[in-house]
Amino acid sequence: MRLFLLFLGLTLSGWGHAQSAPGQDIIVNIPLMERAGPHREYADALLELALQSSEDRYGGYEIRQEKGETVIRRQLLGIVRGDSLSVAVSMPSPNWLDNARLVRFPIMKGLASYRLFLAHGRNLEVLNHIDDVATLKTFEVGQGEGWSTGKILEDHGFKVVYGGPYKTLFPMLYADRYQLLMRGVYEIAPELELYQPRMPELEIVDGFAIYTYLPMYFFVSRDQPQLAERLEYGLKKAHASGQLDALFMHYFSDTLALLNLGQRRIFCLPNTNIDSSFYENDKPYLLEAINTVEAESCPSAPVLREGSL
Repeated sequence: MRLFLLFLGLTLSGWGHAQSAPGQDIIVNIPLMERAGPHREYADALLELALQSSEDRYGGYEIRQEKGETVIRRQLLGIVRGDSLSVAVSMPSPNWLDNARLVRFPIMKGLASYRLFLAHGRNLEVLNHIDDVATLKTFEVGQGEGWSTGKILEDHGFKVVYGGPYKTLFPMLYADRYQLLMRGVYEIAPELELYQPRMPELEIVDGFAIYTYLPMYFFVSRDQPQLAERLEYGLKKAHASGQLDALFMHYFSDTLALLNLGQRRIFCLPNTNIDSSFYENDKPYLLEAINTVEAESCPSAPVLREGSL
């Protein structure tokens, strides 16, 4: 990954690269999450790019990754304590917004906002013909504990069934503990490839998608304002140079084909974890397709969360 980032720096940036003095390197501790899909690797690479791009102003850095996997709730605890983690990635939710410092840059360019579903093949005929949200709400949707999307679905009247660890959610779906498992557009194909050999009737629902504005951000401890400032500076600098977009396309160019907006019904659910200021702030950095869906499928005023920032 360092070689790829070096290539980006040489070919795209044109930015100077100041070296920090010995002993001034910041230690950045990050979690380990083993998931099917490119987003975790992308987030780690983007973090390094942001730190690399900000060396001119803030000095050197060293990234250290935890050896064991940490679930999302434990990551927040590590960020709050500040003794085990420096940076974690999350969608904004009340717990994260109230207890950690958000770095104001949408690292996934809004891609997580487009949600597809996995289902057992026996249910596909019925599911693919759903044409309104009221009918969709008659089916149970699986979610992991601590996922911000669970609250959004509950707030909109969906039947949500919470499973155990991430890897248990797929056999639970296959066993009809719920009929739908909502996934990000960048997650669903790698997960299908991983689990379908063991669950041959696992399929992607083609008839509809849910759109809810779901930005993903870096979060740091509230006691580390300079790290948050550094990451925002580095991300915006990498965006301006074209490096961020190049890195994004390296990981997600194939995923963008799944957006095929004209082939699915899109049901818009306002994100009840945040207010409209998040989208307005992020809009210049989002994919054109996400801004198009926001404008065409979600014309009504969003649901506000009071005091979200």
